Amino acid sequence: MEKTIEVGEQSQVAEVRRVVAELAIAQGMSVPEAGRCALIATEASTNLVKYGRHGTVTVDTFSDWGSSGVQMVAADKGPGFSNFLASSRDGVSTGGSLGIGLGGIMRASDFFEVFTMAGQGSALLSRVAKGGAKPMAPAGALAVGARRAAMRGQLECGDAWCATRAGGWQRLCVVDGLGHGPLAARAAAEAIAVVRAAAAAATPVEILARAHEALKPTRGAVMAVVAIDHSAGRLCFAGVGNIASAIYCGEETRHLISVEGVVGYQSRTLKMEEHTWHDGCTLILASDGVSTRWNLARYPGLLNRHPTLIASVIHRDFARDTDDATLLVAKGKP
Repeated sequence: MEKTIEVGEQSQVAEVRRVVAELAIAQGMSVPEAGRCALIATEASTNLVKYGRHGTVTVDTFSDWGSSGVQMVAADKGPGFSNFLASSRDGVSTGGSLGIGLGGIMRASDFFEVFTMAGQGSALLSRVAKGGAKPMAPAGALAVGARRAAMRGQLECGDAWCATRAGGWQRLCVVDGLGHGPLAARAAAEAIAVVRAAAAAATPVEILARAHEALKPTRGAVMAVVAIDHSAGRLCFAGVGNIASAIYCGEETRHLISVEGVVGYQSRTLKMEEHTWHDGCTLILASDGVSTRWNLARYPGLLNRHPTLIASVIHRDFARDTDDATLLVAKGKP
């Protein structure tokens, strides 16, 4: 359940706190854990009102390698921090407060990360884990994060994404159902179901072929499927339609090419690309609700952050509210 609340005035702080508290209860978190969630929600959204000038808080659950709980991303296009470490010290304030907000968020979080640039805004990620469980990533596991939003005015998002494991492969997929609303969401959900049900030996091309048959009763979708075998250093990709796909490895950027068409309607002969994959590589998949004009060279250090934070910053700056917009980011170990 991903929910984004716009925050520009004090009354919206209470709305963020309410949404977070309800989600923590729904996840079966303890009273102290739910209290930490509420504290983070209050301080992060209050900072948006005081310093960010306007922003959003995106609330969701997370599940990573045996650790699960509630996560919050607060993002704004305000002045940013020229020195975040100095600003996060207790007693430091530029708004006449006690100056304990950022420090309080960091102490209450089981995981905390921030990306900020002076004059270009900030985004912070905070997680509270149920039962205090620490993630235990298996060898070669991917860190995955996403940001998904419906077109302004729509209740359902016609985009969908998934990250699953099948044998030695880790599969990732982004789907954009044609159009908007419930019918687009239905097509996207059908495509994701095909990905999740695919046998371990199925290639991205074979998965797309099966999705093509499954989506014929729907309005169709564009779709990209990636399979990564970390131990073999191998990434396989196939796509249909305009899902932007790229791999960032050090100074090298590799754009992945989809064939034209619509899954469930018509497409050219499917093709599969293969690329090397190693620790430190980052994969980004984006639906066409996100402008492809981003240049990560303008965000120094962003690729070193958690995938959820990477997706949130790009979404903040390049998502269009005239379309559903989804970003999926996956990283190998740094």
